[in-house]
Amino acid sequence: MLDPSNTTYRIRRADWERDAPALQAIRRQVFVREQQVPEALEWDGLDTEAVHVIAEGADGEPLGTARLLPSGQIGRMAVLAAHRRQGIGRALLLELVRSAGADALPDLFLNAQTHALPFYARLGFAPEGEAFDEAGIPHRRMHLADAGQLQAADLAQRLLGASAGPLRLDSLHAQSDAASRLAAQAQTELLVITPNLEPALYDRRPVLDAMTRLAVARRGRLPVRVLLADAEAPTKRGHRLIELSRRLSSAIALRCLPEELADAAEPCLIADECGYALRRVSAPDSLVVDFADGARASQLRRRFEQLWQQSDLHPGLRRLYL
Repeated sequence: MLDPSNTTYRIRRADWERDAPALQAIRRQVFVREQQVPEALEWDGLDTEAVHVIAEGADGEPLGTARLLPSGQIGRMAVLAAHRRQGIGRALLLELVRSAGADALPDLFLNAQTHALPFYARLGFAPEGEAFDEAGIPHRRMHLADAGQLQAADLAQRLLGASAGPLRLDSLHAQSDAASRLAAQAQTELLVITPNLEPALYDRRPVLDAMTRLAVARRGRLPVRVLLADAEAPTKRGHRLIELSRRLSSAIALRCLPEELADAAEPCLIADECGYALRRVSAPDSLVVDFADGARASQLRRRFEQLWQQSDLHPGLRRLYL
């Protein structure tokens, strides 16, 4: 996974048996040499049961690492001095949290060096208890208290076509943010299936601006297509996407799903056939997003095309194209 603020490194899940020399070298430099942690404390015998992540430069050079224990404890967060303040620590932490979600681990916590408390607080971790000494360094325990902050940080670093991995979003604010970020990064096409042009997702300036940009850049190629189940409510409300399609009808098209297909059509946003946001019928209040799952995005696009061929203009929309 590439970090958008610095695409000269990538984060991946490491294999302890294969990557141990690189991980040990980073930790020995940061903890043993820089921070004077005794070797006996650094190598605590828990590495073989932990999930490890590693940051690597464009040439494969190891830059940083972190680990996650089965107890839910995040630790051994280390970035080489020459590569700090580039977002690597944040990217390592986010990758571990994604791993924790996939593996259904317990609540997450960590023992933060006191100078790093603000860093973790910005990502949703809250301190608890008093400061304590560990290896001669003052620490404080922190637990993940606000997953929303962490999700926002995760979304902020995702790149369309590069940042793989599903993320489930339950808050409407996060869902709106995800739709905006997917749309803003699209270069060729945006396809939408929606019950009623959900205003929180598609009547927002970032999404409308992205659609306008695509419409102007790819006019005549119909880069923005929207299928909706119910055109009555958004038409009466004066939805801005409908107004936009009036002005850019050669590039933005809206059609209505046949009634017999509407209930089974899962709402989604597909960006460039590599990223998507999907609202499952079984979980209508949640949105699953992935910025780099070409196989799933292609599958959703094929379904969109099938529905598009069976759709037509609603009488309330037809006047827009006259």
